[in-house]
Amino acid sequence: MTCQSKFDDVEFHDGVINTVSVSILEQLCEIDLGLGDYKVGRGRSASLLSCKGLNSFFGRFGFLELADSASFGNIQDGRVDVSGGSLRLYLAGGLVEAAGSGVELDARRELVDPAVTSEIGVGSGGFTQIEEADFLFSHLESIHFSAATNACVIDLLMSAGGSTSDLYPVRMSFSRVTSCLAKLDVSELAGEHRFGNVRSCIVSRKEKMVRMYVRDGFIEVVAARASLVRR
Repeated sequence: MTCQSKFDDVEFHDGVINTVSVSILEQLCEIDLGLGDYKVGRGRSASLLSCKGLNSFFGRFGFLELADSASFGNIQDGRVDVSGGSLRLYLAGGLVEAAGSGVELDARRELVDPAVTSEIGVGSGGFTQIEEADFLFSHLESIHFSAATNACVIDLLMSAGGSTSDLYPVRMSFSRVTSCLAKLDVSELAGEHRFGNVRSCIVSRKEKMVRMYVRDGFIEVVAARASLVRR
């Protein structure tokens, strides 16, 4: 049996996507989903689709549409190229593409979702907090999209007082997310960058949108609530 043939019996249609996690440090994309086979009446089981040695990532998520379609299955179709190390998931309200050195599918016993929404305060004050933060010398470490909880978490190292020597871990969290868009050259972001891999971060409080520009890419989140706290 070839590596590609292992995916011959995998049915992505009518599956449910729960979370998508991208680690810059580990160059890894992990997608938590429920997969079954409606054609033979096989119920969904918790699965983990991963792309290792991650070089590039693209994700577009319309959270409202994903939530509306979750009970019926919000994955429309999927394609895996094992030899090319790439995957693509077509979603009801989005698309996920990842390319690296290898793709694997494993069973998952339980849903793990680090999108901790309890940290997020009521209202939109967190957008002002993000707008006033200094992202000079910052390093993007990971990003986590949770369709299951309408949340998004971005982990970074930020500079204290504009110095490259004093970096501390922070978490930018969003709840009641309506949409996310990310395009990342992960191999470039994972390289050594003396002055950080984050270019800038802009906030539109009117649109409740945050857009972070990084080396060869960007992340955009539209949400009702936001926070920026030390981890």
